[in-house]
Amino acid sequence: MHTGIRRMGQRNCIYSALRQELMDTMFQDKVGSYDSSRYEVDLNKQYFAMVSDTGKVTAKAHLLASIAVEPPTLMWGYADELAQFGKAVELAHKVREYGLEHKENDLVSPEVEYTFPSDIDQQLVIASVAHDIGFAAIAIFGTDYYYYSSPIRGGRRVVLLLENISEPVPPITLDYFYSRLPRYLQQVDDIAWSLEGFVELMPGWSIEMNDDNNGVHHARVTDDTGTSIRVSYQFDEYERLKRLEFNHD
Repeated sequence: MHTGIRRMGQRNCIYSALRQELMDTMFQDKVGSYDSSRYEVDLNKQYFAMVSDTGKVTAKAHLLASIAVEPPTLMWGYADELAQFGKAVELAHKVREYGLEHKENDLVSPEVEYTFPSDIDQQLVIASVAHDIGFAAIAIFGTDYYYYSSPIRGGRRVVLLLENISEPVPPITLDYFYSRLPRYLQQVDDIAWSLEGFVELMPGWSIEMNDDNNGVHHARVTDDTGTSIRVSYQFDEYERLKRLEFNHD
């Protein structure tokens, strides 16, 4: 993936991933498991729904990007080739505006190449690219939107932005964050960058970071009630994570 989009996404990835989990849980609570439900999309009507025999959750849909296998490129929704979707791609023009303002070339070009590592399954690569795009969208569009990524014919994927979801998505709490943090901190590219980005998006939360003389990094995250968690982590000489410890007030 291009480093500009990836770096933007990594700033917001913990926040975005937690919200995706909470949205998925809400979908399953309202319409059942993914085995018993389906999603419906009509971009001409900007309509998205998660549907089953037992319920329905709807949202207004915007086409953010389309990701192709051959050639391996992503196409932003503002590209001329996607203009047929009318109002569903109007919001995507903010991607280019943001790119011009912040000098992010990968946002200014309507079509961007990405790489296929030879030892990784293509569908996993495409899914990863889709998540990078969804994570980066927070920086451009703010927290009123959720993203939804789905495979379509030919191995391609689309990334949608959803707004006005008909059912509430539960908020992120410190306990929810704490319970999932060990998994996410082993996946991010830069722990400090992603932790700071998460706290920036949580009103009333704060973070304190410091290093000790033994090369251990420490972070204390405090929520809007004053409750804190503490994270300590350390890398080896090859910058591989070798120590990860957590404590909760």
